[in-house]
Amino acid sequence: MNQTTIILSGAAIILIFVNARKSGKQVEGFKSGLKLLLNSLSLIICAFILAGMIEVLIPVEFVENWLSKGAGLKGIFLGTFGGMLLAMGPYAAFPIIGSILSAGAGWGTVVALITGWCLLGLSKAPFETAFGGIKFYVYKTLISIPFCFAAGLLAHLAQMVLV
Repeated sequence: MNQTTIILSGAAIILIFVNARKSGKQVEGFKSGLKLLLNSLSLIICAFILAGMIEVLIPVEFVENWLSKGAGLKGIFLGTFGGMLLAMGPYAAFPIIGSILSAGAGWGTVVALITGWCLLGLSKAPFETAFGGIKFYVYKTLISIPFCFAAGLLAHLAQMVLV
C-alpha cells in the first residue's frame, strides 16, 4: 500500500466516524460514493488503457530528445502547449500525464504539461469566452503562458539539483 492510499483511507475512516456521530448518514455517503464510482468506472478504465498504450507507443528516442530532463526548454515548451491541447478531465488527463512521466519525461516537461492543462486548456475556452468575453480569454491566455514556462523551468531546475 502506498502513502497516498494510506492517507486517503485514514481520511475516509475518520469521516465515516464523524458522520456517524453527527448525522448518521454514513450509509448515504457509501451509496453516493459507490454511485460516483460506477458512473466513472468506464472512463477510468479507458483512461488507464489509453495511458498504458501511450507509454508503450511513445518512442524512447522521442522521450529522450523532446521530453526528458535533457530536453530542457524544448520539453517545457512542448509540455506547456501539450497541456493546452489535453482537452479532458482529471480522470483521463492524470493517467496520461503519469504515463508520460513513466516513459522518461523530465519534471519540467510534466509540470509545464500540468500547468498548461490547468491554465490554458482549450476545453475551457468556450466557457471562458462565453462568461468573460474574447478579450478576457486572450489576455488570460497571454498572461498564463509565462506562468506555465516558469513552473516548468523551476521544476526542471529542481530536478537538476535534486536528482
